[in-house]
Parts: sequence; structure tokens; C-alpha cells
Amino acid sequence: MSDTDAAERAARRVLLATSGAMVAAVGTFNVTVVAREHPVLPLWYLIVVIAAAATTIVGGAASPLLSTRMLRRTAGAATVLFWATVILFAPAAAMSEVERMPWVLTASSAATACALVAFGPRAAWATLAIGTLAGVAYRLTFGGFDLDGIVNDSHALLTAAVVCVLGGHVLSVGAGLDAAAAERRAAAARESSERGRLAARTHAAALVHDEVLATLVLAASELPVPLDRLAVQARRAAAMVTSLVDDGAREPLPLDAELVTEARRHGAELTCDIDGPLLLDDGVTTAMLGATRQALTNAARHAPLARRQVHLRARENDVRIDIVDDGPGFEMARIGDDRLGIRQSIVGRIERLSGGAAEIVSAPGVGTRVTLRYAKPAVGVEMAAVTDSAALRRGVTRIGVGYVVLQGLCAAAATVIAPHTWALQLAALVLILTTAELLRRSLPAAPSWPRSFGVIALVVGTTIATVVVAPLTYGTLWPVMALSFLLVPLALRGRTGTALVGAALVVGVLIAAGAAQGVAAGQILQLVTRPGLVVGVAALMLYVIARMQSRIVVLHHEAVAAAERQSWSMSARAELRERADDLAASVVPLLNRIAEGRPPSSEERRAYAAQEGRLRDDLRAGGLAREPLRSAVAAARARGVDVVLLDDSGGCADDGIEAAVGWMAESVAEARRHVVGRLHPDGRAVRATIAVDGRPHVFDAVSGHDPSRSFHGE
Repeated sequence: MSDTDAAERAARRVLLATSGAMVAAVGTFNVTVVAREHPVLPLWYLIVVIAAAATTIVGGAASPLLSTRMLRRTAGAATVLFWATVILFAPAAAMSEVERMPWVLTASSAATACALVAFGPRAAWATLAIGTLAGVAYRLTFGGFDLDGIVNDSHALLTAAVVCVLGGHVLSVGAGLDAAAAERRAAAARESSERGRLAARTHAAALVHDEVLATLVLAASELPVPLDRLAVQARRAAAMVTSLVDDGAREPLPLDAELVTEARRHGAELTCDIDGPLLLDDGVTTAMLGATRQALTNAARHAPLARRQVHLRARENDVRIDIVDDGPGFEMARIGDDRLGIRQSIVGRIERLSGGAAEIVSAPGVGTRVTLRYAKPAVGVEMAAVTDSAALRRGVTRIGVGYVVLQGLCAAAATVIAPHTWALQLAALVLILTTAELLRRSLPAAPSWPRSFGVIALVVGTTIATVVVAPLTYGTLWPVMALSFLLVPLALRGRTGTALVGAALVVGVLIAAGAAQGVAAGQILQLVTRPGLVVGVAALMLYVIARMQSRIVVLHHEAVAAAERQSWSMSARAELRERADDLAASVVPLLNRIAEGRPPSSEERRAYAAQEGRLRDDLRAGGLAREPLRSAVAAARARGVDVVLLDDSGGCADDGIEAAVGWMAESVAEARRHVVGRLHPDGRAVRATIAVDGRPHVFDAVSGHDPSRSFHGE
């Protein structure tokens, strides 16, 4: 099953399961307690009612096993069946004698949740409106428009509105998490793709430097190199070029495991000090491993008898590798910038990482220490859900307005039925609105603990006062039901535990009062159902939001990691394939010729030298390796001129490089012995410099040309 909608699917499952639980609770109560006579409605209508209830209950129970499509279809079937029970009640009631509406018509909260799962917020509000209007019409037509009916329908409407608003918020959070995850996966894939290409280029450059260039230099020289050993080296280089794609695009093992193999291969001692799992991006592992390999190769080449040691130290966000040898060492000041083994394969590899740094310390007689560091960049909160906060505010406003209107309606209905209680009804209404205002004034922050305890005290105190002065019926206890709804915004503002405690106290007071007055158990159950249900559903949904934002984010992080790995591998393989094809066409034929083991001709030596120069330019010339400078350099080398091109721009060269390259090509054409051209970092006043036969030229980044068009120092 795809995880692209994991959070939204989880939200729909919870809503469907909640609706099933509500229908099961109300249905069980009505079937076992309220229904005292045989049903008088037609059998066909009872079948529709049972089907509506069963579909909701079974769908809720099976929701953990359903896909998103099946969740929506099941919830849609339950919604349509609820609409059918509402619409078909009129002809069914006309065919029989009924005194009150069946319980399923008052279960608009569950139907609203189902409509929300299947069709969205608009359908949920429409279902709520259908249930409310039909309930009013049927009570006026078929009876039941009394205080109990008015209070029940008012609070059923409020419960459905709470479910609609909170359920819509749950879906919004889920969809927001999925959208944020999809965006993060796409961004991670793009970033990983770039890292994969960079790692592939670095890997290919290391191969060219370590194997191909060394072979071509020896083949082009006049030194008495043993041809058989040179042939072996050429065959090894050609084989490595051929296997470049498979070797370079494989997903690396954890860094410590890779270092074990690398240290053994170079005869080095390895020590590891790792605090927890070593979790690094593939590109970081590849770069650190490649730089370590080059440092060990240099140590083995220049200090073959020295002791070589590798120390790995890793903490949560920091990794450090020290490669140490006790060889003769060297003077750092005498190492030129054109030394590719240091410049590209060690320092360049690491410094191209965000958070990477490399340091080389050496001196004659004290050995060499190469230190590679990587500090994982700090990241902010990823995949935070972007929710429709405006819709939530509108929903809460609707509930607030509806709450005030409906409680006024309940107070008026109670006064009409019992006029002598008008003062008590007015006092209850004032107390309810005062408590609501106490909560409203704390928005949008969480209510303080004194304010929260004050709300609980008012709710529980009013419940106690009401059960003392009024009979225990659903209609006369409307203030208790009304105050129970005020525990929902308390939970919404971060006081979920306090709200649940308040609901439990209200339920406890009602049970104690009913037991003391000898009220039937069924009637007590009827009284405590609404306060416990509305607060419990709100708390459950808020809990789901919190859990979903943590558990689903973990799931999406795993998907992001998988997307990164796939993107890294595909991009690295594509880059290596392109590079391998180029080397196969330009270099492998020369390596195969060297591998024959016969003495090279003068023409072949020139071909080896020319190819070595082009490869060296590709490695260190960067943005300078383009026309017309490439052709000018090739012509100069054909005349015997030694040409070195260096790109110090860090890959940040702007469009002005074209003018600098053209200017540099003209200067190279004048050379007779040697040339050193350098491209400076972007933003410098001096864009490029070139030394031709020891005389420097300067390219002005502002004017776009050599300001004097003369050689400095003359």
C-alpha cells in the first residue's frame, strides 16, 4: 500500500471508527433500555435502519484494514443509508403509528463523521443540516416536540458540529502532513540527485587521478620504465574505467564498515570511537571514504615503511577521521595548488560537503596527519503539517454562535413548559454564558491553570445545583449538557486531561444523584451518555492529531530516505555512465595500447601526453576547460608549452567567465615556454590572472579586460 496518503488515511480511519463507536453506543442504549414496545414501523424501513447502523459499525471496526478508497466507499455507503433513513421515515411513519422518531435519526453525529470521511466538509455540514431540519419537521409532524426532544436535538446538533469541525481539522492535519511529506520527498530527491552526481564526479575524478593519469604520465615520459609493469598498470586502469559505473553507483555501507575494508587494504590500523549508530547520507560517506583512501594511498606511496593509523570518532552530529603516518613528512609550503592528490581527492572532496572541512599537517621528520571533519547541518522541523486554520476558526465560530442560540432556545423551552422556573432557567443561562466567556477570553492561548480549574468548578458546581433542584430527566438537566460542551474548547486549548477529569466528575455526579433518587439505570445511562460522548470524542480526536503528527512523520521520513537513496543511485549511475563512455572513447584505447607492453613511438608519447593534459585540465581547470581556451591550450602544448589551468572559483563563476576565457585564450597563444592561468572566486575585483613565460596578466572583473594590456613587472 502506498504511503503517500498515510496521514490522511489514518485520519479517515479514526473518524470512521469513531462514528461506528458512537452508533454502537447509542444503538445499544436504545435497543436494551429505551425500546419497551415492539417496533411499529414497517419491516422494510427497519431493514434500512439496521443496514445504516450495521454499515457504520462494521466499517468502523474494519477501518484499520481498509485502504483509503475502501474507507471512503464504506463511509459513503453509511452516509447514503443515513440519508435514506431520514427521507424514508415520512412514508414509513404514515404506514404505521409512531410516537417518537427512531434513535437512528438522532445519530447525526456519526453520519456527519461518515460524510466527512467520504465526501469532505461540505457534505458533512449538509448532512448535519439534513438531520437537523428533518428532525424538527418530524417532531412537529409525528410528535415528540417536547422539552426532552428540543434539548436532545439541540445537543445532537452541537455534537455533530463539534465532530464536523474537529474531524475536518483531523483530515486537514493529515492532508497537510502528506502534502508536506510529498514536498519534502521531492526536495530530498532533488538534493540527493545533486549529491549523487557530485559523488559520481568525485569518484570518477579520483579514478582518473589515481590510475589513469599516473599511467599516461609514465607512458609519455622518456624514463626507462619497465614495460611489463607499465602494461599491468594500464590493464588495471582500463578495467577500473570499464567497471566505473557499477563500482561508483553502489550504495555505500556505513562509514565504519567501509573503513575496515579500506584500512586492511592499505595495511593501516583502525580505531573507532562511535557514540550510537553512524547515520550519514550516502554522499557524505562516499566523500569521507574517498578522501581517506587517497590519504592512505599518498602515505603508502611516499612513506611505504611508515606506520599508518586511522582514527574514527563519531558523535550525534559530528564525524572526524584522522589519518596519521610516522613517515618523513614534507613541507606544506612547497606543495603547489596543482597537486591533485591533495587539492581534489582530499581537500576538495570534503570541502564540497556542506559542513565538511579538511586539514593537512606535516613537517619534515614528524610525519603527516590528515584530518577530515563533517558536522551535520542543523535542520529545522521537517514536514510540519500545513492545515486550514481559517476553516478551523470559521468552524469554531459557528459552534460558538450556535451554542449561544441553542442554549437560549433550551432555556426558553424549559420556561414555557414550567413558567415558575423562569428565574432558575435565566440564572442557568447566565452562568453558562459566563463560563463560555471565561474560556473565550483566554483564546488563543491555553487557559491558565486557575482559569481552567475555575471552569471545572463552575461546570461541576452547576451540575450539583441542578440535580438538587430539578428532576433527573434529559430535558430538565439541559444546563448540565450545555456546560459539558464547554469542556471541549478547554481540551482544544491544550487542557485535554483537565477536560476529561471534568467530564468524569459530571458523570459521577449524575450517577450518584440517580442512585440516591432511585432513578432507573436506563435513564441514568441516557443522562450520562452525552457528556461523556462529546468530551471523549473531542479528546480522542486531539489525541489522534498528536499521535499522527509524530508517528506519520516517522513513516514519511522513511519514505524520504528511500527516495533519497533511489535518486542518489540513479543520478550517480547516470553521471558515471556518461563519464565512463567518454573515458572509454578517449582513454581506454590508449590504455589498451600501453597494455600491449611494446615500446611507444614518439607519436604515441605525444598522444599520451596530450591526453594526460586534457584529463588534468578537466580535473583542475573547472570552468576554464571550455572553448576557445581548450583549443588554445592544446595548440600550445603541441608547441611544447607547459600549461597549468586552475579554477579557484569554487564552481560559482558567473556569466563573465566567457570573457575571461576568451582573454586567457589570446594570452596562451603568445606563450613560448610555460603558462599558469587561474580563475579567481566570484566577486573579486581581479577575475582571472595568467602568467605567460613568467610575466603576469590581470583580467579586471569590472572593465572586463586587462586594464593595461601590458605585463606587470616590466
